[in-house]
Amino acid sequence: MSTSQQIEVQVDYHPSGRLTLKERNVGETWADVKAQGLFGNSDPASFYQQVAKRLAKHAQTNVTVSSYKDTGGNLIT
Repeated sequence: MSTSQQIEVQVDYHPSGRLTLKERNVGETWADVKAQGLFGNSDPASFYQQVAKRLAKHAQTNVTVSSYKDTGGNLIT
């Protein structure tokens, strides 16, 4: 039986309106995900589409998201 890698995922919202995805191995230092669409993205719709794709890819590669935190707040105006 293989064990999956566990990561934590966080969405950071900057007051400028930009969203950035961060990931870390459990208990380690956060790192920005600098993939296109996931770093400093000012379009919430495209950002969250890219987040969904990344999470799906993690699921396919035996990576488990142990926690997900979104500091984006209420982005609907």
